[in-house]
Amino acid sequence: MHHVTPPRDFGVVLNANAGRVTPRLARRITDVVGRERVFLTLSPDHAREVVETCVEREYGTIFAGGGDGTVVGVINLLHRLREQVARIPDLGVLRLGTGNALARWLGSASPVHDLGRYARGEAHRVLSVSMVEAEGTLFPFAGLGNDAAVLNDYNALVRAARGTWYEPVSLGLSGYFLASLTRTIPNYLFRPRPEVQIINLGTPAIRVDVEGRPVGPPVPEGGLLYEGPISIVGAATTPFYGYGLKLYPHATLKRSRFHLRIINLTPLQSLSVLVPAWRGRLVHPNVHDFLADRVRVRFAEAIPYQLGGEAHGYRNEVTFGLGSWPVRMVRKA
Repeated sequence: MHHVTPPRDFGVVLNANAGRVTPRLARRITDVVGRERVFLTLSPDHAREVVETCVEREYGTIFAGGGDGTVVGVINLLHRLREQVARIPDLGVLRLGTGNALARWLGSASPVHDLGRYARGEAHRVLSVSMVEAEGTLFPFAGLGNDAAVLNDYNALVRAARGTWYEPVSLGLSGYFLASLTRTIPNYLFRPRPEVQIINLGTPAIRVDVEGRPVGPPVPEGGLLYEGPISIVGAATTPFYGYGLKLYPHATLKRSRFHLRIINLTPLQSLSVLVPAWRGRLVHPNVHDFLADRVRVRFAEAIPYQLGGEAHGYRNEVTFGLGSWPVRMVRKA
């Protein structure tokens, strides 16, 4: 990580479908950075065209505004262009989503304020961030199990609440808690937890304690990391899940590894450890943490899958690997 002066040319890509990207906000951003730098995208295909335009204009940085899913989308669009151009722009993240996991980690605040500082040429920091890869997609965090089930239930709650008196509380953090308490926890309270087998497919994986210190001998390639019931299996190269929940506190310990976290807790046990989990201090005999670079996760049944905080259906099997292309990301100085 190093301090740099902002490049003169940069672009701002705003997801017009994101709830916090309003016409008023777009006008305020345009007033700060100039109309020619601001793009409102209406669909994934439109976003691809916009990112290609920014790259063709040789912008030094692209700021992505929306949720974590919007940022993941831009990361993968840039990834696909990397062999076609001499330089890929750095990536800034505007705090315009729901959970804002990446924006919080990068120190983003008000989008208008952050862009104003950047446009004025105030120094910032750039760090090279490794990504996890699965099924041809790069991302900073993903998970299978109850975390993805909560996302599914949250989305269902938002749809059901549309136009009702409780629509305001169905959105954001209160909506996630409401979905958890009324849907996810009752649904999973007496259901047996899914069985999983996790095999190390890469270099020796390192088990770590709450401080990130190695515990026991490394697990060699082909070795069994875990077999049994789980509530969540996740992989991440950045620490936050959303709303400041530090679910992956060891994600940045080694650039050559991602944090693999295996959690086998009942819904009520999960509630009882919510505060230490939020702070990145989760300690429990049924929580297992590894630093790995490639693992295969195989379930006895299809379970919910989330990628970058966005619901992505169900999976029986996923292979998580360390991505070969790190992303240069802008962080507040």
